[in-house]
This record gives sequence, C-alpha cells and structure tokens, in this order.
Amino acid sequence: MTEIVTQWKNYMELGKLVVNGQLVMEEFEKQIIIFSSFLCESNRDYHYNATYLPNYVEEFLCFLKCFYSKYPLVEQLFKMASDYADVTLIIDCYWQQESIWDREQKEIFVTHKVHPSYERKGVCDEELSVDCSVLRDTKRFIYHSKTGTDLTEIQQLLHSLEGFLKKKSLFKNEE
Repeated sequence: MTEIVTQWKNYMELGKLVVNGQLVMEEFEKQIIIFSSFLCESNRDYHYNATYLPNYVEEFLCFLKCFYSKYPLVEQLFKMASDYADVTLIIDCYWQQESIWDREQKEIFVTHKVHPSYERKGVCDEELSVDCSVLRDTKRFIYHSKTGTDLTEIQQLLHSLEGFLKKKSLFKNEE
C-alpha cells in the first residue's frame, strides 16, 4: 500500500492532467476497462473488476479535479498545525493530520491519514471545512470553520486558526 502523502502527491499529478485537459475521460475509461479486464484474466479473485471499476471513472476524475484545487490550501494548514503539539486537524472530513509531542525525542511527531469516516464529496464541496482539536492536560478545545476558498477568506482562516493554536496548545516547535 502506498504511503498516504505519496498517494496525495499522485492525486495531485493526475489532477493537474485533468485540469489541463491532458487526461481525457474517454481515454482514461478505456484504460481502466483494459486494466480491469487484465485483472480478471490474470486472477479469478478479481472477476468483478471488469464491471466494477469502470463505474467510478467519472467520479474519480471529478474527485481529482477538486483535490487538485484544494490540496495546496490543505498543505498550508497542515504546515501551520504541525508546529503545535497534541493537535488533530481534519479538513473536509477527508484529510487528517495529528501532531503529538514525543517526550523522549522532545519534538512534535506528525502523521497524516484519510479521516476514518471520510466522504469524497467533502473534497468537492465549494467551501473548505476545517475542524481542529487541541488536547491540553485533560481538556479538549475545538475549532470549527467553514469558509470559501478565495485568497481573503483563506488568509482570514489561517490567521484565525493560528490564533486558536497559539492560545490553546502548550507546545510549539521552535526553529
């Protein structure tokens, strides 16, 4: 299985092809059908692929286009939150980052994953949904925002989220 950050970079590469018109749905669908047929012929355990995978081509290409437009914003938010300990950041109920203070190493350890109850449609929503929680001692502090994706709204979101993190988190990586 591909590491999630690598998978997200692969999505970005494919998304760029979709946005630039270099990945055409009809051609991609043909490739998926051919690959699905190959899987069916190669391994009987994959006999369903010939009918199953082609049904998701249009949805996948739409997802890639949306992913491509939002992921640079997600990276900005992840970068900011990764400086703070004991923080969980969930964006569009899809992208998730956790920052944990490692007492032995005396640094923040960051992990990424797809949120367990994700919905692909969140990535394709016009707005950006941001949920952040900070665990401080035995208290959990919650931040929620739903905003548009234009530059002014994103700058306001970044400012607001950073203020929340500075106020509620105990640890910050010092460079």
